[in-house]
Amino acid sequence: MVTWFEIPVSDMPRAIAFYEKFLEAKIHYQDLGDFKMAILGGQQGALVQHNAYQPSFAGVMVYINAQLPIQEQMALAEKLGGKILRPAALISEDFGYTGIIQDSEGNRIGIHARQ
Repeated sequence: MVTWFEIPVSDMPRAIAFYEKFLEAKIHYQDLGDFKMAILGGQQGALVQHNAYQPSFAGVMVYINAQLPIQEQMALAEKLGGKILRPAALISEDFGYTGIIQDSEGNRIGIHARQ
């Protein structure tokens, strides 16, 4: 089980603006000197900025729970400057729906919704 995830960012203010609107949640920013962190409200993870972290289109991909119906969540990503990489689709009745976006920083992010 995943207990924590970190999404690398290159522009923290831009990433915070994207994710606060995308997740409809308050993000708690912490400046720890060379390491900047913004904890995602309602999720078990954070946005992180440090020279050892690089946004990636090809790295590990996390899936975030949709806060809206998945089609609306995907459309919101585009409205906020992201891209839809794989449209939402039903995986199975038991598992629900998934889609993949590219966030404001260039990361691939999966979106999951039960309905």
